[in-house]
Amino acid sequence: MRPARTVCKSLPSSESVADPDSVVHNIRMPVFFCSAILFDLDGVLVDSTRAVDREWRDWARRKGVDGDAIMAIAHGVRTLDVIRRVAPHLDAEAEAQEIEREEAGDQRGVRVMPGAVALVESIPRGRWGVVTSGSRLLATARLQFCGLPVPEVLITSDDVTNGKPDPEPYLKGAAGLGISAADGLAMEDAPAGIQAASAGGMKVIGIASTYAMSELKMADAVIKGFEELSVEVAGRQLLVLAGRLLSRKISLTLRRASAADCGAMVPLINSAFAIEKFLAGERTDEQQLKQMMQKGEFLLGSDDSGRLVASVYVEVRGARGYFGMLSVDPGEQGSGLGRKMVEAAEAYCRAKGCRAMDLTVLSLRPELPPLYRKLGYAESGVEEFRPGRAFQGVDGCHCIVMSKEL
Repeated sequence: MRPARTVCKSLPSSESVADPDSVVHNIRMPVFFCSAILFDLDGVLVDSTRAVDREWRDWARRKGVDGDAIMAIAHGVRTLDVIRRVAPHLDAEAEAQEIEREEAGDQRGVRVMPGAVALVESIPRGRWGVVTSGSRLLATARLQFCGLPVPEVLITSDDVTNGKPDPEPYLKGAAGLGISAADGLAMEDAPAGIQAASAGGMKVIGIASTYAMSELKMADAVIKGFEELSVEVAGRQLLVLAGRLLSRKISLTLRRASAADCGAMVPLINSAFAIEKFLAGERTDEQQLKQMMQKGEFLLGSDDSGRLVASVYVEVRGARGYFGMLSVDPGEQGSGLGRKMVEAAEAYCRAKGCRAMDLTVLSLRPELPPLYRKLGYAESGVEEFRPGRAFQGVDGCHCIVMSKEL
């Protein structure tokens, strides 16, 4: 249920926390948290499209098979399975071995995908692998030719009974990395591979290198290339920001909250913090919010319909400002509203004469520091965790202080 619209006076211009242009032009960027990443090889880490097309068409001419029919189904599928479909009268296993031996020995036109080397080198060993429809001979030759490391987990056509679009290759890849499929993230360029990873329970990022973006709609996000991808280590997880899902305008009106707003703020904040499973109960209530208002302010963000979509607590502590309890409607997360609220908190404190800004995050949320580092914050200290509400399973928890000069 949407919170009721609340009305109060706008901030005086001297205390405005919003830019004159309050329209946020933003890109909704999907955020993924995973334990490890499984990459397809051809079309993802290496560009072998021309080589694949050449080898298949050469084989098709020799065998009297329709080359166009082959290329319509070849990408992302095992050589063995393609031959069984287009030439069932041939010895598929023998033909597949011949084709892949020739491919492994002829790397003309093969090149590494821009950004691939830097990307895999940024991921800790044992946290990524390759799942390919090619043979081990071919996959190893391609990786080495392109200057890519051969990962500890390399699942090839030699390792499975059923190839893509069956989920078996990705399930084996996840098992090899010691994770559940649900904790993995796949990167694929072909519909067959996307289908395989999705069927196995993985989230999938599609890369529009072989197929058009419109043909990869079944993926959870689609990027044009690795320049639209960001991967950071966040404790035991990897934080992945992946390209554009959609773009739109949001008209965000910023104002200070009053005690009358607390009833609408409670459901917003509690829904935003529902991800914190270590909370025993809800994150806040009206009484706590009113107590916080005695020391600081809450800044509220409403969309063009007046619906409350974001809030942040801000407090002036001498020459330093502080913000916390940043909350964004779950339906709007990833839309840039969190950044806008942080900027509003900074503007508020800057107008009050603050020269620096602080925030604290719980060590139980290792995915948060990388996000705040993108906003210019850096770890500046550690504080003891003194919960004011009921928590569970928080042994060893502490607060990470992050700061930024204004």
